[in-house]
Amino acid sequence: MSLFLQAFLVALFVTIAFIDSHTFQTHIFRPIFVGPVVGLIMGDFQTGLTVGVTVELMFLAVIFVGTAVPPNPTISTAIATAVAILGGGGTELAVATALPVSFIGQIAETVQNSIINVYFMHRVDDAVDKLNTKGIVLNNTIFPMLMNAVLYGVPTFLAVYFGADYVAKIISAIPDKIITGLSVGGGMVGAVGFALLLSSIKTKSMWPFLFLGFFFAAYLNINMIGIALLAVVFSALYYYFKLAKN
Repeated sequence: MSLFLQAFLVALFVTIAFIDSHTFQTHIFRPIFVGPVVGLIMGDFQTGLTVGVTVELMFLAVIFVGTAVPPNPTISTAIATAVAILGGGGTELAVATALPVSFIGQIAETVQNSIINVYFMHRVDDAVDKLNTKGIVLNNTIFPMLMNAVLYGVPTFLAVYFGADYVAKIISAIPDKIITGLSVGGGMVGAVGFALLLSSIKTKSMWPFLFLGFFFAAYLNINMIGIALLAVVFSALYYYFKLAKN
């Protein structure tokens, strides 16, 4: 298989993965899935699996909270896997590439959510006012989904086809002020998003569980997986006690 075709197929899969993350949420956009698929396309499944697992661990606790956009693991894994395979199968190169590339994905996703999608939503509003069902479908689904190919598919194709040097030039071309601004702004917006999530907990009986989780995380240093398991246990206990009471 030629490098051009490999780069095209990887870019196509990345585009489909981003569409899935915005629609069906089957989680084919997670690194643990992206890595092996890109490995198959590039002809080295073992390296793809290794890179996918490694990057998955790096981004395991990175979640989309409120309106804060975290570094993107999907495009990061795809490009890191391809670079690792083209570079001889070393995962060290993949790990070194993954994080900087994830910031490129973060910038693209921030632009998509805050500018492009808002533009299409205004077009949807106009279509609704005019009872234009075709306009609603095009601006609410087709056009926004096609933007995934422009924002993520094209950069992935260029990165895979032209190699690690091309990726390094893109990363170095991003001004430090932009990276710093996104980090600071993302942190502030994340706090607002988390506050909005907390405001949705209107049942006072649920607040003790929130404080209990905070206590375990802050003072007992239990990680995210441990907190999630505790949440499952407490949810089950709450359900059984409530069932017994009734």
